[in-house]
Amino acid sequence: MSNGTENAKDDGEHTVVVVGGHGGMSSRYRDVAKKLGWSVKHYEQRIPPGLRHSIGKIGLVVVMVGMVSHALRDQVKELVADESRVKYVRTASVSALRAAIEERNG
Repeated sequence: MSNGTENAKDDGEHTVVVVGGHGGMSSRYRDVAKKLGWSVKHYEQRIPPGLRHSIGKIGLVVVMVGMVSHALRDQVKELVADESRVKYVRTASVSALRAAIEERNG
């Protein structure tokens, strides 16, 4: 289900790309991000080639380390030049995503 789930509102600066995690949690990831003023693009298994062109507009990339393949993690490293926009979290939980976004909101 999560090969590109996203909110309709996508202003780039307030878009978080969630890599890994649980496909069944996409709507919950979206809900928590929306409450914090962000939209979500969730990629559970692969990152589509088109994302490479828009990655500069992404405000934050959250890699859910416990639920991501090494290949997918490596794709993220190749995509994002600015490591400050990447947050690695241990669990695929809503609270971990919330904390990552809140930290970015600073």
